[in-house]
Amino acid sequence: MTAEENQSPRNLVNIITFNVRATKTVGDEGIIPWINIARANEEILNLVDANETVIKEQTVVISIDYPFENRGTYWLTSDIGYTRAGLLIAIRDIFLELSKKQGINIDALDLVALDVYKTDSGMLEVTLDIDL
Repeated sequence: MTAEENQSPRNLVNIITFNVRATKTVGDEGIIPWINIARANEEILNLVDANETVIKEQTVVISIDYPFENRGTYWLTSDIGYTRAGLLIAIRDIFLELSKKQGINIDALDLVALDVYKTDSGMLEVTLDIDL
């Protein structure tokens, strides 16, 4: 990564939300405004607009710090951009890998949103809005 690519996010260009249809209550048509990272494989089945393309660019940088000791930066590349479900799966995989390496339990972590920034060099950097 060059110094030009390793810039702080500058301009917020999008906020990607994760809404899940509630399934625990019979007849409940409610929406939960987050998705649990550890249970993403199950909850993705009820994810609203899961297949919507939310990032058209082919390369994005995911910045992850909380709850891990060391901040991590991960490059994702796709020929077709990213759907809400595709981003969720990639983030879940990163979290599972980090939790194994650092011995941190991620069962209680909920992903509320992704903040998408464009750096001065034109790269997209995604930061996570995580709730406990």
